[in-house]
Amino acid sequence: MVDRVRSVVFGEAVEQYESARPGYPEQLVTEVLEYAPAGPVLEVGAGTGKATVGFAAHGVDLTCVEPDPRMAAALTSKCPGVRVESGRFEDYVPDRPFTLLYSAQAWHWVDPERRWDLAHAALAPSGALALFWNRYVVTDAELGAALAAVDHRHGVTSSSLHRSTSVQAEESEHLLAHDPRFTDLDIRHYVHHTWYPTERYLDLVRSISAYRMLDPAAREPVLGELAALLGDGVEIAFRTDLTLARRAH
Repeated sequence: MVDRVRSVVFGEAVEQYESARPGYPEQLVTEVLEYAPAGPVLEVGAGTGKATVGFAAHGVDLTCVEPDPRMAAALTSKCPGVRVESGRFEDYVPDRPFTLLYSAQAWHWVDPERRWDLAHAALAPSGALALFWNRYVVTDAELGAALAAVDHRHGVTSSSLHRSTSVQAEESEHLLAHDPRFTDLDIRHYVHHTWYPTERYLDLVRSISAYRMLDPAAREPVLGELAALLGDGVEIAFRTDLTLARRAH
């Protein structure tokens, strides 16, 4: 089951989320729109609009569903031309079939018992489903291991920023491959590197749910130990994993 408290904890860190979280490659946005038929688009779990801005720039008819009202307010401010539905995707009733449903860094927060049924119901026949996540990799392996050790010492083992693998994309690929309601499965990856000064990197840490769920008195020692290891900053390789599929007729 989805941890509902954890799934909306990001609203406590809207500023850090907006300033420190990366966006998504323009190539990904272009390729998703090329894969999908023309028509209305639905975004699930839009947050502050990290992915929304890229799709909105193409002039698509875009509806965004976001459960946290604080995140939804930031999204509306940044992307005034899109329609924002404040609430959970599980409670959203589509007013029309969508030719594309996409979710950036958020699909794992949708009820796993219902998410595929809801996606299928929201999509028009041959409509496209696009799920993508950013994976954060510290390019200095020795530093990455030291940062992961800090997490481990403080009990941050689930959704740690410094874990070596991500299971969300792989799980979605596996489930879609065995669901006859979806076809034309396509897996793509995009990589770019970014330098994070220490304070911005700590804001990135503050925006991750595993750290947000810590009591502030427990979170500060983690941040202090991470800062001591980082020095001036850190180079991050962002790998964006994209899973594409179509609703079968």
